[in-house]
Amino acid sequence: MTYFKYVDSLSGLVNYEPSSTTWKKVPNPTPWDSSKDRGAYITYYINTYGNPGWDWASYDIHHIKPREYGGGNEKSNLIPVPRSIHQQLITAWWNSYNKG
Repeated sequence: MTYFKYVDSLSGLVNYEPSSTTWKKVPNPTPWDSSKDRGAYITYYINTYGNPGWDWASYDIHHIKPREYGGGNEKSNLIPVPRSIHQQLITAWWNSYNKG
C-alpha cells in the first residue's frame, strides 16, 4: 500500500511517510485528550498560521508519528488532515504498517 503524503495548504506542514519500517509499538503511548488537546492544537494552529476558514469538525489532528509507535503531542508531530483522508487513507496505511 502506498503511503498517502498530505500537505496542509495553509501552513505547509507535511505528513511524511515514516523514516523506518521497523518502528515497534510502545507499551504506554502518550495520552491524547480530544476534549483538551484538540482544542489547544486548533488554537495554536490559528494563532500561528491564521484562520483557514474550514469547518474544524471535518478535520482530524493527525500524529505524524503515531502515539502507539512512540510519537508525542509536540506541535511538530501534529498536522490537521481532512477526516475523510485521515480515516480512509492514512489510518488504513498505518493499520497495515509493519505487518509484513
